[in-house]
Amino acid sequence: MKFVDLIRNTLINSSILMLFRISSLFLSILLINNLEVESFANFQLIKNAIGYLLVSMEFGFFHYGNNLFNRDSYRFKSILYNFIKLRSLVFLIVFPLIIMYFYLNQFELEIIFLSSLLCIFLIFSYEGALVAINKNLQLNSILLLKTLIFIFLIFIYKDILTINKVLNFFIYSLIFSIVIQYIIYLSFKDKNIKTLKNKFYKFVFNAKNYLIISLSNHCTIYMGLTISPFLILKSEVAIYAILLLVLEVLLIPLFQLQKIIMPDYSKVKDKQMILKSLTLFLIALVVGLFIHYFFGNFFFNLLLNDKYPLDQIIRYVYFLFPIALLRGLTAMINLYYYYNNYILFQRKISLITAFFSLFVFFFFGKFLGLYGFILGLFFVELLFLILSKKFIIKFIRS
Repeated sequence: MKFVDLIRNTLINSSILMLFRISSLFLSILLINNLEVESFANFQLIKNAIGYLLVSMEFGFFHYGNNLFNRDSYRFKSILYNFIKLRSLVFLIVFPLIIMYFYLNQFELEIIFLSSLLCIFLIFSYEGALVAINKNLQLNSILLLKTLIFIFLIFIYKDILTINKVLNFFIYSLIFSIVIQYIIYLSFKDKNIKTLKNKFYKFVFNAKNYLIISLSNHCTIYMGLTISPFLILKSEVAIYAILLLVLEVLLIPLFQLQKIIMPDYSKVKDKQMILKSLTLFLIALVVGLFIHYFFGNFFFNLLLNDKYPLDQIIRYVYFLFPIALLRGLTAMINLYYYYNNYILFQRKISLITAFFSLFVFFFFGKFLGLYGFILGLFFVELLFLILSKKFIIKFIRS
């Protein structure tokens, strides 16, 4: 690829990805303002539960799928076929736990049915496979278009919006995504000739560490939201979900920096890249803090309606900045572990942190309510860093 073409493709991909992030944020704002408070809380709980299923079904494919196709030269369709079989198997194991969680939350039968239908469709949807065949533009376009379809449908029905309608719209946008994905997959002209058969089980065995780490990290971050409906009111669950969305916005610069440094760091492992990225992220957080201090009241009053206690949300947002900083440190430490072959240690401390996150969130949530769940986010990130202190010291001294 010529340098000019590379620059053009990078700019187009970055622009589409940025539009996708903006659209996702706008979608969240629409849901917050047009659903009843309890319905928004329930929808976030459903999304959160489905998140565990998605992480489990991903099964480290992102790390190994590219190697199976580009390095080992297996046919893409044979890789995808085996991966769908694996996703189906994982689905059969995890899905009953999700259904049990829905029943414990006393969701209506129609909501459970629609959520189950959504989970089944997700078996066949994996946009990440497009990365292996170098279809990054198509990947970002699908993400953007399905989000825009979701927004369009919600906007049309915003005056009579219910969680049932939202789940239906979610399913429609997902079906659109699946159709486009498989048009691309089936029309892909593959130059590889080997068919992936028995070796796929070796892939499953090798990928298990990435599954454990990914699932543990997901539990650590979202355990608070998972157990929150059993300890606090649904109105407080909705506020906590909004705060988690704000935290995701604060972390956008971190994710962008990770994408920028990962290709080069994987080759040279220069610690200055990590240190400079953390410095830039810290600067972004400081800028964000000043913006929130001077304009936070204006933005939240503009974006949220009076169904929510805006003063309380604005006040709690200040607690998210130190949490975001700790999350930045843990994310970069995980990057260091991955590219320096410390994956077994990474697996160990990820499991320990995930296990203790249940007790941390339960204890603080039980005695301090909503504030306790926010405090829990800080302490689980801090715990991961404490467990990593040996390697942090090694990293600093190297």
